[in-house]
Amino acid sequence: MGRNLGPRIRRVVLSKEGLAHVERRGSADGSFELPFGRAELGEVLRSLVVWVERGEGRTTALAFDAPEDPDAALAERKLRFEPGTTLRGIVHAARGRRVRTFGSDGPIEGEVLGFEESTSGQGPRRWLLLRTGAGQIEVVDMASVRQIELADPALQGSLDVLVSRGRASAGGDGRAVRVGLAGRVEDVRVLYVVPAAPFQLSYRLALAGAEARLFAFALVQNPLDEDLEDVELVLSSAQAAAASSDSYGRGDRRIDDETENATKLERTRRAHGQPATIRAAAPLGTLVALAGRAPERIDDADTMDTEQAAAELAAVAAAEPREWVAEGPVSIPRRGAAMIPVLATSVRVRKERLFREGAGPSPDLVLCFDNDTGVRLDEGRCAVYDEGRYVGESAIGAATRGALVRVSFTKDPGVRCHRTSRKDTTFAGVVFEAGGLIEQRRVEERHAYCVRSDHSTVVDVVIEIPRKDGRTLTAEGLTPLAETPRVTRFRVEVPPRGEATIEVREVWTESTRLAYESVEPGQIETWRASGRVAASRLDVLSELSRNVEEATQLEAERMRLDRELVEVYTRHGKIAEQLAVLRDAGPEGALRARYVSELDAMQQRIGPMETEMRRLRDEAETRRRAAERALASLAQCA
Repeated sequence: MGRNLGPRIRRVVLSKEGLAHVERRGSADGSFELPFGRAELGEVLRSLVVWVERGEGRTTALAFDAPEDPDAALAERKLRFEPGTTLRGIVHAARGRRVRTFGSDGPIEGEVLGFEESTSGQGPRRWLLLRTGAGQIEVVDMASVRQIELADPALQGSLDVLVSRGRASAGGDGRAVRVGLAGRVEDVRVLYVVPAAPFQLSYRLALAGAEARLFAFALVQNPLDEDLEDVELVLSSAQAAAASSDSYGRGDRRIDDETENATKLERTRRAHGQPATIRAAAPLGTLVALAGRAPERIDDADTMDTEQAAAELAAVAAAEPREWVAEGPVSIPRRGAAMIPVLATSVRVRKERLFREGAGPSPDLVLCFDNDTGVRLDEGRCAVYDEGRYVGESAIGAATRGALVRVSFTKDPGVRCHRTSRKDTTFAGVVFEAGGLIEQRRVEERHAYCVRSDHSTVVDVVIEIPRKDGRTLTAEGLTPLAETPRVTRFRVEVPPRGEATIEVREVWTESTRLAYESVEPGQIETWRASGRVAASRLDVLSELSRNVEEATQLEAERMRLDRELVEVYTRHGKIAEQLAVLRDAGPEGALRARYVSELDAMQQRIGPMETEMRRLRDEAETRRRAAERALASLAQCA
């Protein structure tokens, strides 16, 4: 008997998030199975919804294959048999258990002792040994046996395990969810989510003068282990919300999150009198609905809240549709793929030559049209045909309804553009702050764009200039064709076989933060000459700079004397050591006298040097205090 797959698949919603929302509906007579891959089962169990929409039947239970390895499960119960040994294995597993055989000798019942096999010229012979009574053994020729009944309940359970796990093992990675259904129903609804490859969009533009036909195709894959036949296919680019857990739903979601999701679903169910039909790509959570026939009381407040939320969502969706719907029913074989047409419309196009920095000297030929297709265009490749000829391929970026769409598909070698630039930097001013000052410089860069054309007619070229934060772009005598946060575009008209030039000024301000004490006098005088800084502040800054410079020079001189004094003391110590060992007479006496004279000279130098070092230190400290007063004055002004 074939597998009962229940109601047919009527609708599939594929999302770019890698999920497929499957809707089944139709009649069903009794329980049915839904086939899935092993990796899909977790997503299915988290999202499965089943209810009876019309009919007297009811759903009873949802059963599914365990996540364990079926071969390992059979081996653990000693029910895994090699091919050709199944009968021997079953008999071996039934030893000591009561069975009943039916054959040409009539029914025979007893406890299994074992299985015997012998070979002869007429082929192998097999016997089943049964204990039929106290001290009695019945030898049953298996050639005459047509049926074996397992009378022992434990054996019956083992047989059930052998069948179910054997079916799972034979199916490889395939798994099944069995929907228990009592009675026959005219309309049962089954909704669930499975992982799926994201769909990919591609476009075709067929030009015919100022008109063009725009086609959109979606490359989709059937993620199911069954054929899709005449189903409604919807492609959604809206971002879905999905919980994350392992392939069998053993996640680490918090209980309060589950409670919140369940509350949302329950409110929706109460508002509409039936379980929530979740048409998003990924439902909020797992809900298995065993629907009754008696409608519940509808809470007015909940109904109003739910209807208001639904109206808001519908308004957002209507303002910016993010779904593509196949024009007719779609059929795709299991695990197969297909290119599905999802859009065919006419648009009015115009051609532009667009020069971009870094894209070569020749401008791009660009097709421009307004997105009045009624849908939001997603990113995708676009092949362009002009009067039946293939002329190039490019990409279409995401575009909302009414937005301008540009498709760059080839170059115009008959037009060449090049740019030359000149930069000037001038002092703009100084900003005084408590922690220092900021020197500002005005930078002006002039870009000259020269466009040459080999065409015999006048051509328009759009020059696209990147914009940077804090910079302005202007061109004398030209108004920007378009300005965006990223680029500014100017249109240039080029005469036949001639050239045209525009000059664009790019202006911005550069700043450098300086500490007050690090400013040099020459820099201050440059600022004074510019006339852009108040003279009173520059006077204070000059005083600060002068005091800092003098304090630095005094401190450097003091450090030099300190090093010299260290050398004198070192020499003084060495001479004192020599005097301690030299004699007064002879050659040593003469050397001793010379050392004594040097020692006296050092003693006369040490005093004045120490006095000068103290003076330098005091003078440097005086200059530093004056600099601190000037710094405090500038900080107070800031």
